[in-house]
Amino acid sequence: MKKLRWVDRCRTGVIPGLVAEPRRPLRLWMTGSLAVVMAALVPMRAADAEERGGHLRLLRHSPFDVTETVQRIEAAARDRGLSVLARVNGARPVIVLASSVGGTPIVMHEADSQPATPMSVLVRAVEGGGADVYMTSALPSEPTDWPDLPIAVAQDLAALPGIVAQALA
Repeated sequence: MKKLRWVDRCRTGVIPGLVAEPRRPLRLWMTGSLAVVMAALVPMRAADAEERGGHLRLLRHSPFDVTETVQRIEAAARDRGLSVLARVNGARPVIVLASSVGGTPIVMHEADSQPATPMSVLVRAVEGGGADVYMTSALPSEPTDWPDLPIAVAQDLAALPGIVAQALA
C-alpha cells in the first residue's frame, strides 16, 4: 500500500486511528445554571415560525389549552423522576426539564451556532383550540451518538417524547 502524506490522508479521510463522528456535537455539557439555560431559550422563543422550523420539530398536538398542557407535561415529567429546571411563561411557554441525575444538557453543533436545550419543550396555542408541543431537533438518533452524555441523561432524553405523549393522553 502506498504511503500517503498526512495532508493527502486528511483530504481522503484515511487517517489511522481517527474515526469520524458526524452526529457528535461540537460542545455538550450539563448545567443547572439558569443564565445558560436562558441564553439558549431566548433565541428559540423570539424566532418566528419559519426560523424555528429548522431548530424545532412538532412533537405532538394537545387537545388542551396551553396552561393545562404545560401542567400535564410537568406532572408527567415528575412522575418519570425528572424535575422542572425552568419554566418561561408567556404566549409561548417553554419548560426546561432537569434529568434524573440533575442538570440539563446544553448542546452546540457548530462553533457559531446558538446553544440548544434538548430537554426543553415549547408550547404554542393553536387557532381553533388546543396547543402544539415542540422540542428541539438537535437530538441524538441513539443515546450512544453523544458519548459524553451520561447514560441516565441519554435515557431521560430518549423518554421525552413518551413523557409528552403520556401527559396528553
